[in-house]
Amino acid sequence: MKKKTITMKIHKISQSLLKALFNYRNNNECGIRIYERYVNNTEMETSDAMNMGNWFEYQCTKQLPRNGVMPEPERLKNGELSAAYRKLDKQIARYHEIIEQYGINVLHTGYSFDSDEYGTGIADIIAEWNGKKCIIDIKTTSKIDDKWSEYGWGDEKFEYVDSPNTTTLTIQAVQYKLLALSDFGDCDFYFFVFSVNEEDSAKIFKVLVDDAMLEKHKENIKQAHKYFNQNFVNKTKPELAVPELKRCQQCVLKTNCPYAINIPLIKEIQVY
Repeated sequence: MKKKTITMKIHKISQSLLKALFNYRNNNECGIRIYERYVNNTEMETSDAMNMGNWFEYQCTKQLPRNGVMPEPERLKNGELSAAYRKLDKQIARYHEIIEQYGINVLHTGYSFDSDEYGTGIADIIAEWNGKKCIIDIKTTSKIDDKWSEYGWGDEKFEYVDSPNTTTLTIQAVQYKLLALSDFGDCDFYFFVFSVNEEDSAKIFKVLVDDAMLEKHKENIKQAHKYFNQNFVNKTKPELAVPELKRCQQCVLKTNCPYAINIPLIKEIQVY
């Protein structure tokens, strides 16, 4: 009898998966959510902010979001855009003004990096700017001047480049610059950040990454690739639950998840 050959599916590491694995190792993310999102490709919950961001990016790049569904703006009964989306519509015009006034030549949108052995990513924009190729990532935020929150974009936040909150944002720049080496060589990386609250507030950040950081990140991706494929991929659903009340109650998987909780767990506090 001929032996059946089993094809092992190997998953590369995106910057979002890398962040999720880091949070999981620190008990700040549930392994079941990671398993469902990155192994089973289950569509996770979306928020109003994510929907707005998807619509904005589509209007700028004409690329559909990962789920392939055309983003639609929120409209009033008379068909006009809601107040929030009217502000965002003015920011779309600002994006195009930035492209024109800075003389940016957009070469690709929704560009997939697939050459690296361990890492992957999809760049919003590959462009030529001042004679050099660059990567542009588009962000929308309600925290454009916030220096304290994890996803805030306050300028002062980036004075301490080793802080966890800074790394949460800038890890994408490091990963994409690393991935671009195989396809385009050394590329500049920019974040174009647009406020959803203030139609006249936007920022451009150019992220500088040294060779030592690129080498460190390359090793991190390699280790994450090994860990993820050994512990999550090509197995029956592992018991990777990290239940936490707020996370469980907001999780799209809670109805069928045997580990979801609706009361808080007891945490022990040692007093010395």
